[in-house]
Amino acid sequence: MPTRQAARIIAVVIVVLIAVIAALGAGIVTAALSDSALMAVGAGGGAFVTVAGLGIHIAAYLVPPAPAPAPAAPLPPPQSQAITASS
Repeated sequence: MPTRQAARIIAVVIVVLIAVIAALGAGIVTAALSDSALMAVGAGGGAFVTVAGLGIHIAAYLVPPAPAPAPAAPLPPPQSQAITASS
């Protein structure tokens, strides 16, 4: 079973690949239905950003980051401050 970090990396790679496929599909459909290549590129870019953004949010929800470690006990003050504080 992969570690949490490996699972997060795999999830991001899968999301990016799905976003590329969606952008390619949107670009091809828009190029076939419109006159402008710029419109097709814009539609593909918009599809990529939308699918990647939603996918990353979903991946972050499904594979949450590891819990933060408990804070360590505070360190004692340096000797120079300990001497002046006790005076």
